Amino acid sequence: MNSQPEARPEARPVAVPAEPGSPAWWQARYAERERRRPRQGGLTLDRITAGALELADREGLEALTMRRLGEHLQVRHTSLYRHVASREELLIETVDHMLGEIRLPSLDGDWRAGLEAGAREFRRVLAAHPAVVPLLTAGQLLGPNALRAREHALAELLAHGWAPRPAVHVYLTVTHFVIGAAVLDSAGAARTAGQRAAMAELFASLSPRTHPVVHRHAELLNSLDPQAEFDFGLRTLLHGLDHPQSEEAPV
Repeated sequence: MNSQPEARPEARPVAVPAEPGSPAWWQARYAERERRRPRQGGLTLDRITAGALELADREGLEALTMRRLGEHLQVRHTSLYRHVASREELLIETVDHMLGEIRLPSLDGDWRAGLEAGAREFRRVLAAHPAVVPLLTAGQLLGPNALRAREHALAELLAHGWAPRPAVHVYLTVTHFVIGAAVLDSAGAARTAGQRAAMAELFASLSPRTHPVVHRHAELLNSLDPQAEFDFGLRTLLHGLDHPQSEEAPV
């Protein structure tokens, strides 16, 4: 008698952990925070990320390891893993902790002045933590403090009559301008007097035949400081914005 082959159970798909910093990862983090009850007097994520930011400011990002952070906080480094599963997660949470230092301005009255104040406040915080700035380009900023700033800026723009689509464009454009300027500053672009002099010497050495404009304005090209460049760029950006009422993005 031929027996039917025994049916094999279907293999269950293996769950792939979400990439730290991804939307799925943040969604899981938010759900976890809702479930978790903080221990009285125990180690908290806020204390961990505050200590991580202090350590990065003082010793650089390379020094920010789980073991070194445990020493800095005077706790066992293994206790950190209850809050962050890896150094990568620690860095992502530290960036969001830094963004929590931003003092959100009101856009009462002139929305351009409010946006300018917000951009300058954002720049102030980033300038205070240059070691952490490169992490801003590692992924989207989706932590609670990042969303707090996003919610505030968009709500203020909408309250001033902006349609949703152009309001989002304005918010992202200003935010990306500030981040880009901070990344260039932290990367050590030719900013010191010696670096600017070397750049001017290079430009001046170029052939007037192949680079007549750069050769002629070699000194001017290196005479501006980062703050002056930021001021000019921000004001040009903001004053170039209209106040569209339609859903069309500004052009």
